[in-house]
Amino acid sequence: MFWGLSPALDLQEQYFKENKTLPEELNILLVGGADSRHILQTLARRYRHTTTKLNFFLMEESVETIAKQLLLLNVAFQHPSVMGLEQKVKFFMELYGNSLVRPSVAKFLAAMAAQLVKMVTDYEYLKQVMPFVTLEIKYKERDYLENLLKFWCSRDEFDICDYWDRRLRKNLGVRYDSKLGAFDWDLHMRLHSIGAKQLCNQEYRNFRLNGVAFSWLESEVSKPNRSMVCLAIPNGEKFVHYGYLGDMQTGPFISFGLECEDEVYLKTTNGQNLHRATDVTEHNLCQIFHEIQYGEKYSHKNTSDKQLGPVVMQVGEKRVIDTKMNETQNNAKNKCIDLENVSIKFVSLSLLKLLLHKHEYRELFQIIYFGCFYTNRLNKDLIDHILAKNGLLLVENQKFVVTHRDKQLQEFGDNVKKALEGSQIKEIRFDPCKDNFAKFVKI
Repeated sequence: MFWGLSPALDLQEQYFKENKTLPEELNILLVGGADSRHILQTLARRYRHTTTKLNFFLMEESVETIAKQLLLLNVAFQHPSVMGLEQKVKFFMELYGNSLVRPSVAKFLAAMAAQLVKMVTDYEYLKQVMPFVTLEIKYKERDYLENLLKFWCSRDEFDICDYWDRRLRKNLGVRYDSKLGAFDWDLHMRLHSIGAKQLCNQEYRNFRLNGVAFSWLESEVSKPNRSMVCLAIPNGEKFVHYGYLGDMQTGPFISFGLECEDEVYLKTTNGQNLHRATDVTEHNLCQIFHEIQYGEKYSHKNTSDKQLGPVVMQVGEKRVIDTKMNETQNNAKNKCIDLENVSIKFVSLSLLKLLLHKHEYRELFQIIYFGCFYTNRLNKDLIDHILAKNGLLLVENQKFVVTHRDKQLQEFGDNVKKALEGSQIKEIRFDPCKDNFAKFVKI
């Protein structure tokens, strides 16, 4: 729910590979992207291509995902005078993939939630802070979004460690007492075999045990990450919720932690990674945020000689220290950096089936992306109607779903091809057991 299961893509580069040219304006539809990784990667590498106006249309099934993306986009586009690069990267990583965060990050989340409440209830204020973002969602979705954000900065208790452990017991069943062995089996026999070799034992165990994916020696987490809550519903002056209902098996490492342009971060010695997926993620996000801000190549400077790949750190008992937080007043209106010729529009998923009957959407999108759990919404008539000529259709594969094996992946690939059978698009390449995405081009 809260992160994608495939590496971040430069969507302009994907389009250019197939067409050898870029139009003056790219309209991109992302259905079930889960997070903003493709948007961030595309904007970061924008300077490498010809100047193109980028229009992103985002559709998500859960309002929690919309709220999380608004939060992460706000962090990513914070002005350097407000938040430095290293601080921005670590705040982003903790809010993105950790169930527990540092007190400073929890305080920032409460302040940002108060600001986001004002954004979703006052679109004029949204234009002032994030002028490139538009919310075109239903009123009931906006009301739910407002309540969810209010929970983020409320005084209600949220013991995510307890909710995590309850779900872990239910998911593992009789294997709970030997859970460390089950985690190692999933890592070595599944994730490593399909390309996630950068993921180290300790960070994967930490995530499976308590939901803390990213950790550093110099910091300790103790506050619950309230942006992980699901189904928060007002109940008088307080809220009721369903705790955490997101992914507990793959983790948030896939999006930014497996691939890197700097090959030094992918080196191994005697079968051990010199850098963790956490380190790769940190480097990639530094590069992305720098390139978005300055439109130039990022040159990494080491601030430490620590290499934590083969290090085994002791895993202690995680406890939530959740002091009752007062409503945080956000006096400063932190305007995000300027993004020229960029628009990001959140649209209700219910509109998807109606696009087939709307003339203004006919051949509007040059790129359409479907998340791996949204393929039941693939429709050949819809794709033929809204995808432009020579347009690119990307369908995320379920390769990094831990419970899937080759048989399930092959069935997934067959279902995708069957849904598009008889359409005007042709398959470029798709091996369900190897590729991260299925690629199709409209002829």
